[in-house]
Amino acid sequence: MAAPAAAHSLPEAFLSRSAVASLLGVSPTTVTRWAREGRLPCRRTLGGHHRFDRAVIEAVRERMRQGSHDAGALLAPAPQGWGRG
Repeated sequence: MAAPAAAHSLPEAFLSRSAVASLLGVSPTTVTRWAREGRLPCRRTLGGHHRFDRAVIEAVRERMRQGSHDAGALLAPAPQGWGRG
């Protein structure tokens, strides 16, 4: 039996570095660098991949749209338990 269609339309809570790069208009390498520098809070999967909180990334994107391009000044506080990548 197939899953309900609504289950497929739910937004992902966590984003990959390529998804973050696409949303912010920067390269995946930049996303990784910002994560390692502590500018973008992230979690690491068991396989070592970065995962980013969608709400935090959307807040960063909104601030970038408003004209600020300094990643250090853009970021919201990291969610509880999140840290450097």
